[in-house]
Amino acid sequence: MNSSPLDRRRFLSLLGGSVVAGAAASAGLTLPASANRSDRAWRLLGHGNDLSGWETILGDGLYTAAGQVPVNAADVTAEHLGRYSRLRANIANRGVMAHVLSFKRFTDDYPLNGDVSLMSCRHTASYQFRMPYLPATAGGAFNAQTVEGGLFVWDGLGTRVDHGTAFQWVLNPWLPNFGQLLVWSDGEDGTGAWIAGGYLKPDTEWHTARFVVDPADQRVELSIDGNALPVPYCRTPKTGWGTDVSARLQAEAVSIWPGAKATWAPQHQVEVRNWHWLRGLA
Repeated sequence: MNSSPLDRRRFLSLLGGSVVAGAAASAGLTLPASANRSDRAWRLLGHGNDLSGWETILGDGLYTAAGQVPVNAADVTAEHLGRYSRLRANIANRGVMAHVLSFKRFTDDYPLNGDVSLMSCRHTASYQFRMPYLPATAGGAFNAQTVEGGLFVWDGLGTRVDHGTAFQWVLNPWLPNFGQLLVWSDGEDGTGAWIAGGYLKPDTEWHTARFVVDPADQRVELSIDGNALPVPYCRTPKTGWGTDVSARLQAEAVSIWPGAKATWAPQHQVEVRNWHWLRGLA
């Protein structure tokens, strides 16, 4: 998982409880039974049919075959089509493995505006994703390495650690764990690693990813199509990041490994729609 240096961005204005509850219901986000909307100050941070307004960058899952120009930002793109967005990796079919990473970020204004720090909030977010083609060993113009997603809160003022959770759907059809769902773990050394979390049969149907990250209680939840994955609460140290506090929702795709001497490799695409993000006081 990856992100660019974090910038300053103000929250959306506080919405009334009925508006927040309605948006949550339409997204399949259920407010906790213990939450009293009158005193927990639930806020709809954002929502959309596609990922317009998100940032798209080159992620860190990269490989360049011998003789190829190194992977760069021109190898990835995001197309916003109204009903959904299409994330594309290795768009020129080069001998590379490229990683497209789109994310929506909100940055603390606390204590400047008297609001509550994002590190003291419970974050609940979701979106739908699908593959527009089925990866196969028969080859062709499109194939895949992974589809990924996550929700994180960066504590640049305190721990200088990234708090959150993420999944990776293994879609390289030549791998023995084709279709496996991996989840992010911070590992014993704190560097982070992918570990087994479940299975999702590769297909071209829409799937729903739902994330909960609660830094105050150090608790996370992650489900795909309502099926909970066994995710640990992750704390991943980062170097060179800012001193702000920012939360970000991520959708990602990594194109297939091309081979050590490849001069051509398939493109990879994933479609994403209907994202919603709520935050409430912890």
